[in-house]
Amino acid sequence: MANYIGTELLDTVVIDKVYTVHYFEYAKGFAFEGESHDFWEFVYVDKGEVIVTAEDNEMVLTHGNMIFHKPGEWHNIRSDSASNSVIVSFSSSSSIMKFFEGKIMEIGNVQKKLISKIIRESVNTFEGPLGDPYTEKLVRKKNSPVGSEQLIRQYISELLLLLLRNEDIVQMSSFKTHITDAVFDEINGYMAKNLHRSLSLNEIAAFANISVSTLREIFRINASCGVTEYFINMKIEMAKKYIRDENYNITQIAELLGYSGPHYFSRQFRQKTGMSPLQYAKSIKSMFKEKI
Repeated sequence: MANYIGTELLDTVVIDKVYTVHYFEYAKGFAFEGESHDFWEFVYVDKGEVIVTAEDNEMVLTHGNMIFHKPGEWHNIRSDSASNSVIVSFSSSSSIMKFFEGKIMEIGNVQKKLISKIIRESVNTFEGPLGDPYTEKLVRKKNSPVGSEQLIRQYISELLLLLLRNEDIVQMSSFKTHITDAVFDEINGYMAKNLHRSLSLNEIAAFANISVSTLREIFRINASCGVTEYFINMKIEMAKKYIRDENYNITQIAELLGYSGPHYFSRQFRQKTGMSPLQYAKSIKSMFKEKI
């Protein structure tokens, strides 16, 4: 009988606790008063542009940028125009975390997908809205999926490890995956430039020089939803930005996004967000008022 000897696997990064997981949709003129705490925090800009202060340094971060705040570092954030940010705070006693002190990074598709997984799993695991800036404790849902908390820890750890490795290599790990990501990004840009009108599957496929079936497969892999649904979601996200910027009324926003009228736009907005455009506008204004 062979004498097998097991190898204990070493952990480079260990996530001890998660404090908050936020997805913020900032209105124009939003400003957080600032804070410091004894755990780590990263800020990832998903849309638009934000101004971040860390101690005495002020920096402008745009889409795709990520910054880390070390324990004890005073920091704040403001947004001069509508923007979206992911903020995750956690504790780790791993010595290698020193690498992230003062780091601002431009992240790629692999890391973005991991951040999306952190957000999605947090929604499945914890109660309360992701956009509440006054959350001080995560409350577990009674019937969260099996292993959801472990996955959150795993996704954060994987994100940090890939950043430590300088992820250009990981993003190119599969030629097929790289090509698929490139086509998806190209289509995403095409959609973003055509939010003012309707796009058919045939038109999008023709733009990318692929078949409709390949188009559907690319979105299944990269977006976990259908092409049409993804395009509608883009319109609704842009509508939310317009609302937060307060430069247009609801009728004008509907026209800018190619809707036949404000009623159809409002109905689709409610289907996607659970509230009317006017209710969304009120919720944004009330969300960041001083806590009573």
